[in-house]
Amino acid sequence: MAIVISNIGDKQFKWSFLEDGSISLDGTRIQADLQKISPGRFSLLLNGKSFHTIITRNDFIYTVLINGRNYKIGIKTSTKKVSNFSANATKKNHSNIEVRSPMPGMVVRCEVSEGTIVAAGDGLLILEAMKMENEIRATRNGTVKKILVRGRQVVDKGELLLIIE
Repeated sequence: MAIVISNIGDKQFKWSFLEDGSISLDGTRIQADLQKISPGRFSLLLNGKSFHTIITRNDFIYTVLINGRNYKIGIKTSTKKVSNFSANATKKNHSNIEVRSPMPGMVVRCEVSEGTIVAAGDGLLILEAMKMENEIRATRNGTVKKILVRGRQVVDKGELLLIIE
């Protein structure tokens, strides 16, 4: 568990990522889910409330724009390297990458087919969740080995969408 001390303005906060995916903020447990929509853009779910978020980083200073309000967050200390607290959208399986749904939703369309060569950042499919279309992108270069979903299919969070080798 990572413990982080950060400043927002002149206020200091102590927070940590818990194993169940929630966050402890000054001892208060918050259910949180952060999903990357595109570079620097995220969907943030805090205690069931959804926020559109833009995050930029300059060393240990993060600028976070949440629903039009700007926050500067300075990270002071950490007990160990902090990793993304959202569920991993991809999992390694030997040399293959399993691309999983980062949230429950409906596949709008696949933008690739089996055998398509993709580069890191290329769009793979469009997933509609919370009335927003989210592009699921490749995390590395490879070839689409298998597509396990089709357009208009409803998927659960963590469901296997496709495999890249």
